[in-house]
Amino acid sequence: IDLGVMLDGFYGDGALTIPVGNISPGALRLIFIILLAGVVEVANILITQNRVTSAARAATRFGADGGQDEGMAIVVLNTVTQTLETDPAVWDVWTIRGTVNANGDGFDPGTWQFTHVYGISNTTRFSDVNELEIQQQVLQELQTDQDGNSSQPTIAGGLRIVGTYATHDIDSILGLQALPQFANMNSATELAVMRLAGLNLNVTDGCTAFPIAVHEGIRSVTQALYPAPNDFDNTNPPTYNSFPAHTPDVPLLQAQEGDLYLIQNGFGSGNFGWLSWNEYINASAVTLQNSLSWPGDSNDYTNYGDGGRPNPLFPYTVRGFIENGTTDTTLSIGKWVSANTGSVNSNGVRSTLNEHISLGRTLRVIVWDQSQEQGVNGSYRVSRFAIFRLHGYSLNQGGQPSWILAEFIRWDTSCGQ
Repeated sequence: IDLGVMLDGFYGDGALTIPVGNISPGALRLIFIILLAGVVEVANILITQNRVTSAARAATRFGADGGQDEGMAIVVLNTVTQTLETDPAVWDVWTIRGTVNANGDGFDPGTWQFTHVYGISNTTRFSDVNELEIQQQVLQELQTDQDGNSSQPTIAGGLRIVGTYATHDIDSILGLQALPQFANMNSATELAVMRLAGLNLNVTDGCTAFPIAVHEGIRSVTQALYPAPNDFDNTNPPTYNSFPAHTPDVPLLQAQEGDLYLIQNGFGSGNFGWLSWNEYINASAVTLQNSLSWPGDSNDYTNYGDGGRPNPLFPYTVRGFIENGTTDTTLSIGKWVSANTGSVNSNGVRSTLNEHISLGRTLRVIVWDQSQEQGVNGSYRVSRFAIFRLHGYSLNQGGQPSWILAEFIRWDTSCGQ
């Protein structure tokens, strides 16, 4: 039996003809096992391709939301960390950015970027990657309308785009990578591109945010200080090695995407605080849960019948931001925000935090440089805004201070400036 012919028949035109008249039962069983393994091989390739596709799309969405190139690579890895190997020897990832010219048939000079952001140039298809061909693929996709027609390139004119090109080598069940004619079958590749809306933002407008304030003096966590699994309140906590882009002991003001911060609750240097958006509402675990719930309530001035005391703007208690001692509702740099120092160790708060973690949400939070007073009269001064992703927490159990484990994504200067 010529195994090469068998594989060529199975993976080529789908037709496999083997004379069985002179084949022993043992040989037939072997043929059946090989064919069954081939079916499993194809299924493995298809499943892996779907995972690579999902990872490339997730990274591109992250880039379209303002994420930087390094963060896009992290999103690819975080998307597949539970299902695929993340060794740089089996991945090569590029990010794509550019602005299409007015005619829609090319890119404005100096705007096209094709940046290798992960991998060691070791994947099977790395040597075949042609940047000009990929550029043409991107243009063709952008020039295609909703009916699948691409006869009018001008529909792509002026678009700003971000994209991800990823290739991943797949472990072969049958060892097909040893056969040159099947090498490319064991490498999954995906190109994902998104158009950017190009909105003109007024950066002086107030921000919306989630009720977490982190001190600008925090430093990224070291392996020695990383919490043990049983210290987390959330289930299935990540390990220290789950964050390949993390660098230990980095000050927040020098942070790069992927740096991880373990932050204890308090008013001192290196601490974080839970927030109450105004001093007039009765701050509690319930109000914190409301403010933590997606999409947040820092700009919500609806009458919910909440308990509290009169405020200078509304005839009822509101949940939205009002700066202490003023009538200012613009959440921006230099403003003071009230602390929520009540007991927050509730099932509702836990459930909301767990939802953010399980969905991998990115949250805009406040960075503070000064605090004043403590307890129910405490507050933090906004120095800037940042985007973080929450990965773990502990809510003040056994007399120990609360803490959060959060991954830095980027600074946010789109508002509140």
